[in-house]
Amino acid sequence: MWYFRKHTVMSIPGLVVLALTLAYAVAFFAYIGVSQKRGRLVKTNSFVYMWEALVGTFLCLQALFVISAYRSSNRYLYWTPIWMVYGVIMSIMSICVVGGYAGAQNAAASVWAAFWLVPAVAITVYAAKARRGYAVDRVMGIPEYRPRLADSRGMVLFYVALDNGFPWVSWLVSVFFGLLLVIQALALANDHRLYPVPGDLVPVQTNGGEDWYKLHVWCYGYENKQGGSEPVFVLLTEFGMPSTTMIGLAQGIADNGHPACIVDRPGYGWSEPGYWEQDPRDVVKSINQALTKYPISNPLILVGWGEGGVWSQLYMQVADYTRVVGMVLLDTFPNMEILQTFALNRTTTLQNLRQFRSLGTEQKSESIPQVHFDKALESSVSRMFSSWRAVSPIALHRARNGNWPGFKPQDSLGQHRSRFRDNLHYQAKYFEYGGTGARLYQALLEYVTTSIDSLLVYHHWPLRWPALPADSGSEFTKSLSKRQAAMPSIQAATTKLPVILIASAQQFNSDCGAQGISSKEDCTKWQAFAWFYYRQQIEYQQTLSQNAVLLACTGAVDEDDQPCDTDFVWRRPKWLASAIVSQLFSSSNRTT
Repeated sequence: MWYFRKHTVMSIPGLVVLALTLAYAVAFFAYIGVSQKRGRLVKTNSFVYMWEALVGTFLCLQALFVISAYRSSNRYLYWTPIWMVYGVIMSIMSICVVGGYAGAQNAAASVWAAFWLVPAVAITVYAAKARRGYAVDRVMGIPEYRPRLADSRGMVLFYVALDNGFPWVSWLVSVFFGLLLVIQALALANDHRLYPVPGDLVPVQTNGGEDWYKLHVWCYGYENKQGGSEPVFVLLTEFGMPSTTMIGLAQGIADNGHPACIVDRPGYGWSEPGYWEQDPRDVVKSINQALTKYPISNPLILVGWGEGGVWSQLYMQVADYTRVVGMVLLDTFPNMEILQTFALNRTTTLQNLRQFRSLGTEQKSESIPQVHFDKALESSVSRMFSSWRAVSPIALHRARNGNWPGFKPQDSLGQHRSRFRDNLHYQAKYFEYGGTGARLYQALLEYVTTSIDSLLVYHHWPLRWPALPADSGSEFTKSLSKRQAAMPSIQAATTKLPVILIASAQQFNSDCGAQGISSKEDCTKWQAFAWFYYRQQIEYQQTLSQNAVLLACTGAVDEDDQPCDTDFVWRRPKWLASAIVSQLFSSSNRTT
């Protein structure tokens, strides 16, 4: 009988593959645990290594299968040509993943994928030897398969099922997930080549100064990083949006003669993920550090879109507010979920709001508690972000967030899309959502003042926010004129900081026909929402500053022929930039 058909995997190649199998299997479960571990500095998406370990485990099991069948006297390795081709394919996949993540500057992911070559080469070599050996056996007239007399019928059937079933199942799993990993790795390398970091990665401290990570700061009209008295616009994006969403606005402000910078919060755009769990106050401090170290020593005008406006308000409480000489809030609401559920007059929301406010008075040094307004909904949203975070390394998310009709500037659309398709985007959303989506609002509640609280109670308003510091905006530069207040000052607003509120009028439009709503029940809900959206902006105008003005973005403009919707920030950025600059740097109010 053919000489090599004896013994099992107890050989040097077999033992090497066996050790690698154990390493991959342990790594697979370890990375599942690591990815869920909180209280740590996160550098990347650990699920990348989990998926690589999964494919590596299957590859190693396949190599052990081939080696054991090749050396066995009572088993037969079927489909040896397919095994040989499969080994070559997986070797090529290994090289592709290694090259892809090397191009994307993820050395650890490259190393894990490089070890795929060991079982892949073993599969190819031993399948080729088995094919040659079986050919020799046939020439010598030796049966290709003869079970030992010591094997029971059940064991024989087990071997037959194993030899015929395992290859097809394992091929399907390995090729499917391996191909997805290849697609994502090569796509990341291509994105990294086409869209390198446009700004600067600024190191910042977190976790009490014990850990460091990098935030991405991207500026227009501030290339030389010169100091001075001219205000710099600092743009903060909506929840789940990278800095590329506000490229057009930053360029528009720069075209109007004023420097503008966009900051990617942890995990978004080109920023590193940072510390998990996220404390919004630490994130704000990190943003302030990034601006200081960039360096930006000029006065600041904060421009917040959506939740970015809430981050701007928290910045005024936590960071160096004396540098801020103006604020712009674009379609900002303190917490949309609370506003909508309160508009529908849900009893549970009212009860949770009382609990929420009482927790807001805790000491700032303590961790932010979790309060659920709709626990089932919040758990569902959190699981959704967690699931997309897990599958991001295997490219299943690449088809999402692909359509951005009317995005400006159009030549940046490819760069913009790439930021949604990396391994970190959904992880950033998962981290920032924090399980309830209300951690940012809870952090802001800690700074609510008695005057604001009393006024909002008098107005029967459910949401709270702190007053801007009384001395904010006191140091005006000559280039930034003091606006005339559009509303009479009230006692609750003690600052004269210029505040511009710009909201899409479509959110205020209670005409269900114009909204395309035909259901009577849905129409009633929308009318309630529209009224509360409008009321929120009015409350902001009356309480944030004595020098606040509310502007409504309405019809079509030359830049955008569609009615002004919630996407006006990236559909009509030049118009928006001109509106903001004209309001802040003009002695008289201008309407839009």
